[in-house]
Amino acid sequence: MKKMKYGIAVTCLTVGMMLAITACGGKKAESTETAAQTAVVVETQTETETETAQESELTLADGQMFSYLTGEPVDKKIGLQRPYAIMINNIKEGLPQSGVSQAEMIYEAQVEGGITRLMALFQDVDHVEKIGSIRSARHYYIDFANDNDAIYVHYGQSKYALSRIEDENITTIRGLSGYESQVFYRSTDRKAPHNVYTTGEMLRAGLEVTGLSRDYPKDFQSHLQFNRDDIALKEGTNAEKVNIPFDSKPYFTYNTEDGLYYRYQYGEAHIDRENDKQLAFKNIIVQYVGEKSISKQDHQDLTLNGSGNGLYITDGKAEEITWKRSDDADKTHFYDASGNQLSLNPGKTFFEVVSDSKTVTLE
Repeated sequence: MKKMKYGIAVTCLTVGMMLAITACGGKKAESTETAAQTAVVVETQTETETETAQESELTLADGQMFSYLTGEPVDKKIGLQRPYAIMINNIKEGLPQSGVSQAEMIYEAQVEGGITRLMALFQDVDHVEKIGSIRSARHYYIDFANDNDAIYVHYGQSKYALSRIEDENITTIRGLSGYESQVFYRSTDRKAPHNVYTTGEMLRAGLEVTGLSRDYPKDFQSHLQFNRDDIALKEGTNAEKVNIPFDSKPYFTYNTEDGLYYRYQYGEAHIDRENDKQLAFKNIIVQYVGEKSISKQDHQDLTLNGSGNGLYITDGKAEEITWKRSDDADKTHFYDASGNQLSLNPGKTFFEVVSDSKTVTLE
């Protein structure tokens, strides 16, 4: 077993098909462009794109684009919609969860009392019949949502999260709001507070009642960069098992047959209740951050501005990376050991945001 934690200098690079974002920081985007107009922007090649990306662009079927969340081909009618970033209960009493296997991306970080919550990003919700159970917001998850220009969905919030939501006009769909019955429902098979759910249809109703738009800003730029094809790490440490230092003892095991990492926690496979599928991911990003308790209730605060170390894990190997984010209006970018913006393999990514006082171990 090897312990992994790194530190290297970084240079801020940006790659994308559009101009620098003006609606970052999670504030409500008042786009005047329709999705069709935005599609024209997406199709326009810029000088910053690589030759490989230009060649791969020609292989896309009509009406497709490369997803901002997975780097995989997706219909533009889906790929041009801002995702929902939904707070998911992750204590044992709330398991198994519903709908999480259909999320394109998931974040995990610690909240009070040593427990964690997940934030699952859904861009395609047309066929998602049940998502949850849904829990309350924490202020640093707002930053994860903002990194992806997502609409933050939660039921309740800490006082720290509420302060940010109100002061920064964060785009949210939330319970305890007066319109929650149109967006959320309580199941009868579980006790509160572990029984709040939503559906794809109800999320669309949430847009209507809040007046939010799912159109990306016309100058949107993703904070992530993807390879067009799977590229194995030339160097790196063996990572067939990835152990995450949270109390639920989550870990991932690498499957050589499909090239995916399968997730476990609480001593068993992490399963989606709705389809019995185990959660699986192409990429894992570990982001080490400063963390401290800021209340008698043990609310946590994470240092997400500045820079730090991490790991990029894919295809059975891990390499050292760094991250950088200048302020709350910026987005988090990741860099390889050479200081180049990290390019992920196409597929789903799980972000593990871990205190820099702890260490992820690899086997």
